[in-house]
Amino acid sequence: MTSHEERTRIKKHDFRSPKKFGKDQLRTIESLHESFAKSVTSYLSTSTRTDCEVLVHHVDIQRYGQYINGLDEREITVNFEIAPLEKSLNEITISAHFKPVIGFFLVDKYLGGKGHDVFMDREFTEIEMAIFEHFINKLTPTMEESWIKYLDVIIHRKNIEPNPKYAQVFLSEDVVVVVDFQVKLNDVISGFSLCFPSIELELMMDKFTSKNTRPLKRMDSAKESEYKQALLTSIKNVDVEMNVVLDEVELNLHDILQLEVNDIIPLSKELTSPITVMVDQTPWFEAVMGETKHRKAVKISKLIEKEPR
Repeated sequence: MTSHEERTRIKKHDFRSPKKFGKDQLRTIESLHESFAKSVTSYLSTSTRTDCEVLVHHVDIQRYGQYINGLDEREITVNFEIAPLEKSLNEITISAHFKPVIGFFLVDKYLGGKGHDVFMDREFTEIEMAIFEHFINKLTPTMEESWIKYLDVIIHRKNIEPNPKYAQVFLSEDVVVVVDFQVKLNDVISGFSLCFPSIELELMMDKFTSKNTRPLKRMDSAKESEYKQALLTSIKNVDVEMNVVLDEVELNLHDILQLEVNDIIPLSKELTSPITVMVDQTPWFEAVMGETKHRKAVKISKLIEKEPR
């Protein structure tokens, strides 16, 4: 073997940033998030009625300080918590960082726009952040579904920050795994990234199935009960909106414009007829009108059966 051949076989190794993941592990992480990217593509295309595509662009290992310093100060930071059902594993926090273009595009589309003029050099308003938060709330179950193919977990959102510098969750010298995504929204190309603590992620991956993938299968009754209980614990503090619908009446615009104070709109129901209680715009209960302590009230009389999907 010549000296030249020996030199070509030598590779530099940075002991300050050791590579904790092999090619197979990185390939597994990429595969997991390719499934997630496909689900996000489907959701964005449906909700915005736009030609959307989300792809895994790159999976990398680096220091957290290096990663956070490379972010735009106006990227929206969302922290999630992954809670494994495996008792030997601890919960971990992961950070997602979204380019501001994505946020402005979603705001414009959700408010009826065409997704133009989304390159804005300003901070998000409270209303715009609330709209983006709605998108994140829809994204969280999608992320959880992708993970469950590898490990039984529950994922919920912790907080949202408009500046990544204010939401640092790891130390600068910590080694992290970064998954970069490319997002195409019509003619706009942008992206977002997910940041995982490498040590905790490696421990989780040790619990992945031997083939690094598995089909979704029905859990046994004990495990299913444990999963449901953990899920209920996770969402029990989530606010939902409850409304009571007495009846629905169709009126044309001319009649609506003619309405005045003290006008009466007749309903098709009798006072004793059942009424519907809505939970987040979904019919949930039947009820009857009543009164308690001199205040109008409804008494729930029946659970509305949901049709199987």
